Amino acid sequence: MSGEEAINQLLGSLTYEAERGALSLSTARYVMLSPALFVELQKRVEAHLPQQVANIMTETAEGDGAFLASRYRDVFGYPPEQVLTAVSYMLSESGWGAMSVEMAHFEGEELVFKVLDSPFAEVYGPSIQPICYTLLGVLRGVAMTLFDKPAEGGEVQCAAKGDDCCRFVVSSKPGG
Repeated sequence: MSGEEAINQLLGSLTYEAERGALSLSTARYVMLSPALFVELQKRVEAHLPQQVANIMTETAEGDGAFLASRYRDVFGYPPEQVLTAVSYMLSESGWGAMSVEMAHFEGEELVFKVLDSPFAEVYGPSIQPICYTLLGVLRGVAMTLFDKPAEGGEVQCAAKGDDCCRFVVSSKPGG
């Protein structure tokens, strides 16, 4: 199944209730938000908790990545490679930047993702450190689902730092 077919299958699972103004996927409610909202929240947390902001934003987003990957795996029956293709395509098509899987080593439990034109890096502006914590959290959640254990990882390149892309390496936690 292609990435386009996968996103169409997922989108076919969305329901919209006009009288409630509710958009849902299964039992999860969704809203469409600008990346500026996430970036503003991140900057405000940085102002008060500069050492904790990365963990707060990343850990908050893990659940969405885990939910998305588990939906493709458990509901649609996709194997791990197809889950990655579907997640990358779905995130790209929904405005999270042009995402691709650069490396998937399932035996070694490591994944590498490349994102061109991250909306978070674009809205954040120049930075001396990687700032796409929400993307990192989503990708760690995907890894958690595929490896069935806690995941760790980082953004090793970031467009906000002047890199040509954002690159994320995620893996299972040792002993996890």
